[in-house]
Parts: sequence; C-alpha cells; structure tokens
Amino acid sequence: MPKTIATASNVFAACDRLDAANERWNREDVRSEVGGGGWVVIDPLIQAWRALRPLKELAPSTPTELLQQVAASLEAHIAGFTQEAEGRLTESQKIFDATIAELSEKLVSLETELEEKTASLASSESENAALTEQLEQAKAELETSRTENARLVTENDGLIGQVSRMEKEHRTTIQAMQSEQRELLKQHAEERSRVVEEHAAAIAAQRKELAQEAEQAENRLMVLLDQERQEAKAVESKLLGNLDKVTQKVQSQRDTIVALETSVTELTRQNEKLDSELAARLEHNTALKASLEEQKAATASIEQEFTAYKQRHALGSELGALQDAVAGLQAQLTARNKKKKG
Repeated sequence: MPKTIATASNVFAACDRLDAANERWNREDVRSEVGGGGWVVIDPLIQAWRALRPLKELAPSTPTELLQQVAASLEAHIAGFTQEAEGRLTESQKIFDATIAELSEKLVSLETELEEKTASLASSESENAALTEQLEQAKAELETSRTENARLVTENDGLIGQVSRMEKEHRTTIQAMQSEQRELLKQHAEERSRVVEEHAAAIAAQRKELAQEAEQAENRLMVLLDQERQEAKAVESKLLGNLDKVTQKVQSQRDTIVALETSVTELTRQNEKLDSELAARLEHNTALKASLEEQKAATASIEQEFTAYKQRHALGSELGALQDAVAGLQAQLTARNKKKKG
C-alpha cells in the first residue's frame, strides 16, 4: 500500500474539517486526518492555512482558483526545500566520511611503516649477533626508528585533535546559523500575521461603516431624493479616501518588509566575514584545506537557500488578494450609486 504524502491540498482540507468540528486540534490531529506525512512539510502548511484563514473569512468571494494557486505554490516550494535540505545533509555526510577515510588511511600507513621498521630491526639483530660493532649500529638504528615512530605518533595525535576541533567549530557555526534562521523565520511569520490582522480590521470597519451609511441613505431617499444623491456622493468620496489610506498602509507594510530584507542582508555580510575567518584558518592547515573549503561551500549554500526561501514566501500574493477584495467593494458601491441615480 503506497505511503500517504502530505500536500498543500490535503493538509488545507484536513484543517478545514478539524476547524469545522469546533474542537481544539493540533498538528498530530492534522497528520492523522491526512494519513501520514513529515513534520517538515505539515508544519509550514498549517502555518500557511492559519495565515490565509483571515483572508478567506474577509473575502469569501475570492476565486477558488486563487486559493488553489496559493496552495499549489506552497506545495512546490516546500517540496523543493525538503529535497534541497536532504541533498545538503547527504553531501555533508559524504564530506565527513571522506575525512574519516583519509585519516584511517594515514593511520594504516603509519602502522605499516612501524611494522616494517620493527621487522628490519629484528632481522639486523639476528644476522649480526656475533659482531659487536654491527650490533651497536643496529641498536642506534633501532633508537632512531623508535624516535621517528614516537614523532609520527605525536603528529598523528595532533592531526586527530585538529580534526576534532574543526568538527566542533563547524557544528557550532552551523547551529548558530540555524538559530539565526529560525529567529528570522519567526519574526517574518509574526510580521505577516500582524499585517493580515490589521488589514482585516480595517476592511471590517469599512464594511460596517458602509452598511450604516447605505441604510441611512435609503431612508432619506424616501423623503428627499436630491438630498440623498448629495449624501451618496459624500459617502463615495469618504470611501475613496479610506481606500487611499488602506493603499498607503499596504505601502507602509511593504516598506517594513524591505527593512527586514535589509536586516537579512546584514546577517549575510556577517556570514561572509565568518567565511573569511575560516579561510584564514585554512592557511595554517594545508592537510585539511579541501575539507574546510567544502564546509565553506555548504555555508554559502545555506545562505542561498535562505534567500530563496525568503523570496518564495514573500507577501506579494496576499497583499494583491487584499487589494482585489477592496477593488471589488469599490465596484459594488459604484454600481449601487449608478442604480440609485438611474
């Protein structure tokens, strides 16, 4: 039986069903409802569903095709992100395995060399046991070999220690960068939720005000038709002003997003500085230069992934949907005024 895969469509549908039951639910309930899937896919889709929920309640007339396109886009982005993360993990494991294999080969070579010199010493002692001068020479060679072996063992221990330190520094660097990325993603999600809530409140207030003014206009129309037309024009002018304010607020939120991108650029510059420091350390250890360059490439790949992830999850589509909803309300008001004047 094929394993169920979590997609944007079935995760959104599961969230809708659980929410319609009017009971508390969590990501475990969503996974059970879908029938499988990994958290790396399900968690971002639940967050996206919660972010799109105010828009869906605010503008129920939004075309279903628009929501389906948003869901399909999210599904493609998350699938690509998962494949890239798995590829980087596989590449890091390959680098680690190659480093361990290289050290193992060096250890085997040292042990072989030690065995060969020990065998040579034993052969010299057995062949020249009767000759004192040759025996002394053999002892001197043995002492030299032992000193060389001790030096090789010391160098080997030093190499192992350097590898351990570099691995620890690499893990620390990766953990720090992952923590910064998680913090940036959290701030981005909070900012997006705040923007959606503000727009929802503003449009709800406009709806309420529009309904009250329309009711008053219809009552006055029975008394003085001319006065009603003038007041309708005033109401229309006021709504246009409110639309301008909403547009300005959307522009302000876009400026905020630009500021966040500037902050991410600064973090990228700091990461580049960290890369320079790692390059300086590589000059002192030529034996591990290739491995450290691979680690630097992995760090650059993480930065590119974050930039791509930020671009793929921009708020342009959500803001466009809000503007379309506001334009729809304006068109309805214009049609009603024309109908009354006619």
